[in-house]
Amino acid sequence: MPELPSASADDQPSMARRRFLGATAGAAAISTLLNPATASAATATRTGVPAPADRGRHRPVRFGVNYVPSENWWFSWSDWKRASIAADLDDIASLGMDHIRIMLLWPELQPNATYVRGEQLDRLEELLDLADDRHLDVQVTVLNGAVSGVLFVPPHLIDNGNGKIRNVLTDPVAIEREQWVLGRIAERIGRHRRFMGFDLSNEIHWFAIPLGMTATQAQGDAWHTALFDTCEKVAPGRIHVSGIDHWPWQNNAYWTRHGLATAGTMTANHTWAGWTQVIQRYGSLSTASTHYSEFFIELIKAFHTDLDRKVWIEETGVSTVWMNAADIPSWTERSIRSMADCDHLFGITWWDSHDLNPKLSGYVDLEYDLGLFTNDRKIKPIGRTIRKVIAEFDAHPPAPRVRTTALVLPDDMIPAADYGGFFEPFMKLVAAGTRPAVVLRSRSTDTAYLAARGIERLVTLDQV
Repeated sequence: MPELPSASADDQPSMARRRFLGATAGAAAISTLLNPATASAATATRTGVPAPADRGRHRPVRFGVNYVPSENWWFSWSDWKRASIAADLDDIASLGMDHIRIMLLWPELQPNATYVRGEQLDRLEELLDLADDRHLDVQVTVLNGAVSGVLFVPPHLIDNGNGKIRNVLTDPVAIEREQWVLGRIAERIGRHRRFMGFDLSNEIHWFAIPLGMTATQAQGDAWHTALFDTCEKVAPGRIHVSGIDHWPWQNNAYWTRHGLATAGTMTANHTWAGWTQVIQRYGSLSTASTHYSEFFIELIKAFHTDLDRKVWIEETGVSTVWMNAADIPSWTERSIRSMADCDHLFGITWWDSHDLNPKLSGYVDLEYDLGLFTNDRKIKPIGRTIRKVIAEFDAHPPAPRVRTTALVLPDDMIPAADYGGFFEPFMKLVAAGTRPAVVLRSRSTDTAYLAARGIERLVTLDQV
């Protein structure tokens, strides 16, 4: 595909974010966290840039990183090194980040159905205190049975007679215990000022699939409803999301796309242009590669019924396994700028903070070099690039575009599973200078809806 030319006149950035349809319950919950009573204009510097303590809560687009401890990975929960973790957080804060996403390891946290390890909660609270010292908010990811390609199965889920594992998405007993552990964590940290909220699980489908856990889409949506109801009950007013990647959207599996677009406080997604083979197929600095996350943001927004609802790119990243090291800074900057061009973007949370410790074996090669810092805490070119962009955005906050042109998506089409079907037409428009929104065909005649989104022109697939 050709490189992206200048944007057309009808798609220039708007001067400010639009607000549609008034306040909603989800927006109210976010407001409670992002605008706490302790925040005030007095904390701003003379330049108008908020002080570090509340900087993130004033940003149009928040910036964070998935924290990977440099010394012991997430085995750190059992091999706690406070000084090492504090040094890692110093690195993260030095980039201008305002939040981190962290991973609990489910079997270490909850080895028994009715027991949570006290020292795990102690260390979780200590980590939030360390983050507070560095003005970093913390999103806590809880039911992690799969992290970085490794499976972690809580013993209480395993039948010791036949080895079968309870289905964490459909088994009533398993779900009740999941709700219970969320409550126990909230008792400890739910009121901590650096607690952003719960991420239910890290891509729980990658735990379910290899272990043979099946679920209908109705069951998957019901699981989200049950768990998010619990989150709001035990930790009201926080940001509660479900951390999934492209796979359910592209395979129409485990959850409905409408369910994903309405469950929780906002829609989180993990956009990996390498895992989906986009980088390899189209080229590292191609339009398709550098605008991949933008595509997913606009795709997700087509399924939102609350037009104030936000999208959180909760993971994205790049490895030298997928592209030459020399291309990574440029790819990173272009990707961030294309994401920031989308309205209703909550934030970008990079994967990850530090390269995986090479002393740990058994991970796929690319897991070892995804960091913004080396394993011995030296900043990498990608880290310097992100630091530069954050400083620029703080001085001159990006204004997202009003996307007056929208590409129409047939409701029954599974987008991006067939790249030629929808993904490539989207990218052809981008390459030609039009940055499109996405509209479902079933809503393409709803004039009030189109007007609310600022959409003036519809393009069908046969017109691209």
